[in-house]
Amino acid sequence: MTMCDSSVRPCVHNDWDDVRTRHGYKLLRCRLCQGRWKLPSSEVPRCMAFLHNRCAEACCEMLHVRRKKSNIVERYEQFGDCVLKGVSRSLQKKAKRHVRECRRRISDSSDDTDDEGPPPLLDEDVF
Repeated sequence: MTMCDSSVRPCVHNDWDDVRTRHGYKLLRCRLCQGRWKLPSSEVPRCMAFLHNRCAEACCEMLHVRRKKSNIVERYEQFGDCVLKGVSRSLQKKAKRHVRECRRRISDSSDDTDDEGPPPLLDEDVF
């Protein structure tokens, strides 16, 4: 994950999270490669059509900045340990535990599905 100033865009992707605003600068993070970009707050050319779910252009000149940023668990699921650098131990544990539980649930549900079909119907003389 690299940090770039406003003169250098870290990647060609156009899918950004607005991570924070401090001292007149916005920190954006690419959702696809986790590249970080620091821009002056007044110079973030957001795509208004994207904010209203109307821009479908992959090569739009304006930035596609999402309203809700992806959280550490979602990013850990997608990118693994590299997103945990600089994150508190408690958040690291939370992300790892969540992913482990999800994988276990998926594994358990796939084990439950056998080719036996639905359970047999009860005979009428049981009642």
